[in-house]
Amino acid sequence: MVFSEKLHFRYRELKKEAEGCVLVMQVGAFMHVMDEDAKQVSGLTGLKLKMAGDVDSPVVVGGFPKSGLDQYVGKLVRSGYSVAIATQGEGKERRVVEVVRVVGSAKRE
Repeated sequence: MVFSEKLHFRYRELKKEAEGCVLVMQVGAFMHVMDEDAKQVSGLTGLKLKMAGDVDSPVVVGGFPKSGLDQYVGKLVRSGYSVAIATQGEGKERRVVEVVRVVGSAKRE
């Protein structure tokens, strides 16, 4: 699983844009979740998590193939979570391209 401080920084930036959502960010052929989002996704889907980064301030990271995006987003939305999807464009710039929001009483923050 690819991890860098630069990726974690970008994840946190995009997370601020997608407040109230679980953020799923593309890294190559995989989709990554980090920090508290990784713990939420893991709890609902069984996604295996890894610790990455500096020993003094580890980062929780999970990832799955991009081909599984619909499956993971579906499980999260059915469980009451809104999901922001950030894809990787040319030049490896990542941005949120879609937000799948939960409406009604099932909404979780």
